[in-house]
Amino acid sequence: MTDIPESDPMSSSSENKDSEMKDDAPVAKKRKLVPENEQCEKLEQRLCGILCCAVCLELPPAAVYQCTNGHLMCAPCFTHLLADARLRDEAATCPNCRVAISASSASRNLAVEKTVSELPSECRFCARLYPRHALQHHEDNLCDER
Repeated sequence: MTDIPESDPMSSSSENKDSEMKDDAPVAKKRKLVPENEQCEKLEQRLCGILCCAVCLELPPAAVYQCTNGHLMCAPCFTHLLADARLRDEAATCPNCRVAISASSASRNLAVEKTVSELPSECRFCARLYPRHALQHHEDNLCDER
């Protein structure tokens, strides 16, 4: 076994070790501050992309159905898929995964329906933003610009 001489730089005092550790410590990354309204817009855009109908690619206006694999369809598109398949005497299939869908196999997704109803939408008259569930009432009864 070899002896390490006391003057070896590897056997430094505890003071040197502390200063070395401070120099080698990772530098904390600063978070880029994004304005709150910009964060909300990005979240809304991502949610719209996730929650849109697999057929028409729009946010569902009312009921939302899903296939057994969870792909979303608005009620009008779901009804259209079933009717179109019946006319062609074929089984209706999900446009995303091609699994068979029917009125009995598909289910409503209430969580998505509630989420979509809370997303903001612009009044076609005054351009102010309102939750989707309140927009129709605003446009029909409250908007001063109509």
